[in-house]
Amino acid sequence: MNELELLNRLRDEVPPRPDVRAEEHRLLAVIQGRSPAPRKRPVLRPRWGLALVACGVAAAVVTVTQLGGAEQPVKVRQPDPVGLLENAALVAARTKAIEIRSDQWFYLKESQHMGGDLPDFELWSRMDGAKEAVRVKGKLKIGNGEKGPTNPGRTAQELEALPADADELLAHFRGLKEERSPLSICQPACPQGSLPDVNAFGAIGWYLKFGPMIPPDKAAAMYRALAKIPNVTVQENISDGDGRKGIGVVLDLGEAGKGTYILDPEDYHYMGIRVEQDGETRSMSVLGSGIVDQPGQTP
Repeated sequence: MNELELLNRLRDEVPPRPDVRAEEHRLLAVIQGRSPAPRKRPVLRPRWGLALVACGVAAAVVTVTQLGGAEQPVKVRQPDPVGLLENAALVAARTKAIEIRSDQWFYLKESQHMGGDLPDFELWSRMDGAKEAVRVKGKLKIGNGEKGPTNPGRTAQELEALPADADELLAHFRGLKEERSPLSICQPACPQGSLPDVNAFGAIGWYLKFGPMIPPDKAAAMYRALAKIPNVTVQENISDGDGRKGIGVVLDLGEAGKGTYILDPEDYHYMGIRVEQDGETRSMSVLGSGIVDQPGQTP
């Protein structure tokens, strides 16, 4: 039988008005565990109609669930971390790079929730590392710059030196000799063999905190590297320490601790971190960041 003859035969077998109501009752009986009602012989449709058939069956299942008067368990598919973080990488890669002068300042507004009430703080760090400023109770105080790992000039140099390939970047972060993270997830009792992944996860969050300073190709590599860390998952509608909703990128180490980065659902920028350990939750949130020309200015 050739394709034309088969197509004509299939068309002849399609009834003019399918009995949708009978099909709903049959599906309801199947869902509730009863013997299915007698049904007519299966209707064969041309190949081009399979997509429509699938849509019709899905709608029927939803309808009979409502008709039955009882909610049926629904399987909710978790977001795919690889796909979601690839979207974040693509958005980051399309971001325009910022040219930053050494006499400009990196601005950061941050909140900390460590079990007590701590005020939000604003920090300005000059890019050459010479000066820092902090706003305390409305007053701006300027002092000498910090020479450690939070020095923005040093951070900018580190970011430039990082590989833009996700695999190379992940290998680099896994090989760090000391933890660099916004908040420690499981130290000093990380599960055996997990430390390289913990180091990589922590370091990515550390650098994402400096959002405006990150070259677009390096930011894209960080999101892709996150997706390559085993046991990393993503969850939607996660709250940061200030109640803002976002996308959670989660590294769950069981009883040792659980770390979650919260990303903005619109453009995927880093909003903060939440750590759950020993029955307690600690968090830090980035409320604002950017490059400005002098202390006291905000982006």
